[in-house]
Amino acid sequence: MMRSFRINGSAVWPIGPATEEVFFMQSSPRIAGWIVAGNLLVACVLILATLINLQVSRDSELARAREAAQNLVQALSSELAAELRLVDNALATIALRQALSEGGAPQALQPTLLEQRRLLPFVLAIRTADASGRVSVEPTATEDATSLSVADRDYFRAARASDALVLSEPLRSRVTGDWCIVAARRLQTESGQFRGVVYAVLSAQHFQGLFRRLSLGKDGAIALRSDSLRLVARHSGAEPDSAAGLGSDQTSPQLRNELARDRESGWYITPTALDGIERISAYRRLPGYPLTVLAGFGTQHYLEPWRSAALRHWAFTAATLLLVACGSCLLYALHRREHRTRVQIARLAKEQSLLLENDLIGMLRVRQRRILWANRAACHMLGYPAQQLIGASTRVLYAEDSCFEMVGEQGYAALRSVGRFRTQVRIRTSDGRTPWVDLSGAMLSESESIWMLVDIDNLKHSEEDAQHLALHDPLTGLANRRLLQVQLHQALMQAKRSGQDVAVAYLDLDGFKPVNDRFGHEAGDAVLRTVASRLANEVRANDTLARIGGDEFVLVLVDIEGERDALVVLQRCLEAVHRPIPLGGTGEPVAVGCSIGLALRSRHGGTEQALQQAADDAMYAAKRAGRGRVACAPTVALAALFEG
Repeated sequence: MMRSFRINGSAVWPIGPATEEVFFMQSSPRIAGWIVAGNLLVACVLILATLINLQVSRDSELARAREAAQNLVQALSSELAAELRLVDNALATIALRQALSEGGAPQALQPTLLEQRRLLPFVLAIRTADASGRVSVEPTATEDATSLSVADRDYFRAARASDALVLSEPLRSRVTGDWCIVAARRLQTESGQFRGVVYAVLSAQHFQGLFRRLSLGKDGAIALRSDSLRLVARHSGAEPDSAAGLGSDQTSPQLRNELARDRESGWYITPTALDGIERISAYRRLPGYPLTVLAGFGTQHYLEPWRSAALRHWAFTAATLLLVACGSCLLYALHRREHRTRVQIARLAKEQSLLLENDLIGMLRVRQRRILWANRAACHMLGYPAQQLIGASTRVLYAEDSCFEMVGEQGYAALRSVGRFRTQVRIRTSDGRTPWVDLSGAMLSESESIWMLVDIDNLKHSEEDAQHLALHDPLTGLANRRLLQVQLHQALMQAKRSGQDVAVAYLDLDGFKPVNDRFGHEAGDAVLRTVASRLANEVRANDTLARIGGDEFVLVLVDIEGERDALVVLQRCLEAVHRPIPLGGTGEPVAVGCSIGLALRSRHGGTEQALQQAADDAMYAAKRAGRGRVACAPTVALAALFEG
């Protein structure tokens, strides 16, 4: 059945999502919908106009960059083609004079080479090679070029088979080691007999010097590539002195696609393969020569003014939309305020009901330590119906009077001082169980408080089990080495105050290994448990019995007068261990013995380490003496008794 809540005398009903929507549509005027629709239309128009304007301006900037790059590569291609024509004319002149010279001897070309070399200052060297490829003339080089051979070079073989000018792929000079290209022509006699080649070396640095004079911006780049796309020379504003990629054909897929579409000229936008910088690039093939010049402007730098303008446009659009949205939200909020208030009241009432009537956390409202109200979880936790709890004293909650009194004194004092109190106590249920709960209280008024109960019984038992496992041997349940150290330390501290003696005895079983080997480990574990039980029966409640590993046990005897008291207890332990032990599986009895080493605080030292070492040594002495006996460690010097 739906519950109602009254606010200022009016009934308010919990409202679901569908009811809220219907309520809002009925209570809001129709103009609110028109306002929203109008604002959406204005926003769409503004955004669309901004997008179109920015796209047009960006296309205009890209067109300017493309035009600048195309003009640049056109001028460069003309300039480079002119240089190559000068080189071609010079090589053709040398080849003609060689054909007309007497006997066609290469030595007769030296004046001509000197003359043409002076006409081509941008050429690194002009050389000739005979028909075998051996370099025979180098009039301007200071290095020894007579030992060079170009017979294995592709341009030598191409020039031998052609009468036209041959341009090589980019290669490294065998004289300087620098990157360059070679222009070569065939040398022959008047009758057409091949006499060698004459060639000019153009260094990559020469082309880079030409490119460096041009203004490209910090991200711009110019490159010269052969028809096979191998890089001849390159200058980049981002890396002005870099020689990376020379001789390689590493290019972007976009460039290869454009070259496949138009080999002579074109443009594209893509990140450059050598440095990853996006550029607006144009290319043009040198007229009459197998070389292509490329130039590009970095989009990041070139489009920076457009980006600034775009930011201003978007800022203006955003500000306009924000003003429109703020006005619309203000108007819309006025129409929804009353509706929101009613919905929130109903929701809060429903949430409060869900929080109070939960199944996990028990809640009690208390006045003068009497229960005024209990939720469903508290009734389930205590095992009482709500009618029985209401009006009852809170004493019914607690397992002991001491808990009831502690909460009455400490708990209510904390509530009055800080307003809150929390503790862990045992409660008593209707069936007599005493589980642990986390009890917390908060002050509502001077006379009333609310208390919450959280079941932590399983957690408490888990903590106790974990604590027991950490300090006890899992097989026998005796103290382990860690607990032994704590108990021994406490026994020695107590002995210092009381003047009583403390004995430490190390006990090791005799004949245990044959039992383990013959009957198995399960039988061995049964023997260890039986021995542990018998030893526990022979010692007092305030003594400590521990298993520290394998078949080795340790006894700590406190409040004894001396060696005689300790020997009485240890003799009983010997006799208890020696009694036959029946095995559960076969019923066959087995017998084990033990050897015991004894050390006394008054005779062997006042520290844990000294006593344990003396008892361990005495135990091994008992084994060497024949086993099945107690051996007391020899007395040490008086000065070492209470070291530390």
